[in-house]
Amino acid sequence: MAAGHAQLLYRDGPSMVHRVPAEVKIVALVVFVLAVVATARDVFWPFAVYALILLIVWRLARIPLAWILPRMLIEVPFLVLAVLLPFAEGGERIEVAGVSLSVSGLYAAWGIAVKGTLGVAASLTVAATTPARELPLALSRLGVPALLTSVLVLMIRYIDVLAAEASRMRMARLSRGDSPS
Repeated sequence: MAAGHAQLLYRDGPSMVHRVPAEVKIVALVVFVLAVVATARDVFWPFAVYALILLIVWRLARIPLAWILPRMLIEVPFLVLAVLLPFAEGGERIEVAGVSLSVSGLYAAWGIAVKGTLGVAASLTVAATTPARELPLALSRLGVPALLTSVLVLMIRYIDVLAAEASRMRMARLSRGDSPS
């Protein structure tokens, strides 16, 4: 792999979470996400348990919230969709602060927000504790078909290429007198 732009999410560290084999982290991520997705959206306490599990793993891996939170902004479009659902759904309605909201829309919004947030947070945790170069090897050891593993290797490689090209384009723009401010 090249310069390491694909490693922007990886946080090198000596923690016990960093030392766990990559295939164990991948299996744990899949099991965690499947558990989150399979949890009924109208039962609230399991989501608190899932969040607590993530907080414990972050503590063990020494990943600060200040590092995780900005990277979770990738889910903002889904949260915007979730905010709109209580207004767009039909069915039984309730009044909240003088606004009529759909009960099923509120549950759908809650489900999208909490499940998406937990999924993104868990994925970021694996990315923060696992070097990108270990992922294809772990997937092949887990029996993932070679074609999918090859696609992942190419994706990682081209993330590096695209990041380097963006850096060169920025440098060219600055050298021609274009100021970002």
